[in-house]
Amino acid sequence: MVYQNILEAIGHTPIVKLNRMSDPEAADVYVKFEGLNVGGSIKTRTAFNMIKRAEKEGLIGPDTIIVEPTSGNQGIGLALIGAVRGYRTIIIMPDSVSEERRKLVRHYGAEVILVHDAGNIGDCIDECVKTAQKMARENPAVYIPQQFDNPANPLAHKHHTGLEIMEQVAGPIHGFCSGIGTGGTISGIGEVLKAQNPDLVIWAVEPENAAILAGGNIGTHLQMGIGDGLIPGNLNQNIYDDIYIVTDDEAIETARNLARMEGLMCGISSGTNVAAALKLAQKLGKGKTVVTVLPDTAERYFSTPLFEE
Repeated sequence: MVYQNILEAIGHTPIVKLNRMSDPEAADVYVKFEGLNVGGSIKTRTAFNMIKRAEKEGLIGPDTIIVEPTSGNQGIGLALIGAVRGYRTIIIMPDSVSEERRKLVRHYGAEVILVHDAGNIGDCIDECVKTAQKMARENPAVYIPQQFDNPANPLAHKHHTGLEIMEQVAGPIHGFCSGIGTGGTISGIGEVLKAQNPDLVIWAVEPENAAILAGGNIGTHLQMGIGDGLIPGNLNQNIYDDIYIVTDDEAIETARNLARMEGLMCGISSGTNVAAALKLAQKLGKGKTVVTVLPDTAERYFSTPLFEE
């Protein structure tokens, strides 16, 4: 099969059963490996869906400048889409994100504006949003996809990722967990899975230093891509049954174990999700099935503590 462009290859990532990391007396844990997606992360799905919808609705044209505030992977995805579609793209990011993220955005031909993270990721993301909004006021050619509020974000998972999971598992799914970033993944996938099994247990997962749903303090953390210090408009707060909090150390250790015990090279937030999934698997017990996602690859974390020994 020949693809007419790389965007046609988005999605259809593999589901992998965890073996060495799983407790034999706990539920089976399956992970959807989005690091093998086009662009190296799950966010290429949502970036493409948001731009397709904007094109269809006539919100963007050849002279549009795509501007998005993001903590990383969405920016990489939008930079990729912009490269293929021919849009000038500007990504506004906290300066606390990994160096690799900035380089990948630039490598796709997009521009990067960095906003200083003074120790509160929520305030920093808010400043990124305000910077984007100011640019839009000053230039009518600017289009902000607004990943935190754009319904095309969760719909990418409701219409694609969630259906892929059901088809691949091809059996009952009893538990699902996901970190909270834009709210798109947990809402879109969660709604699909819960429609099939109303008794499905869903855990929302947050970093310890940005556990806004759990009422915790907001600081800076290493679990990039989730825990942005705000409650996104795209988050269906009725879809999850409980909140599970993961420390940076636990997320990093779990991500390392995924590589060393399962051969899965994935990022820190993948460790977050799997740490929660393993706990949920213990709670549900043997004979059940828990699913989570590995949002991205390890290669964009070389400069972070994930690779410090």
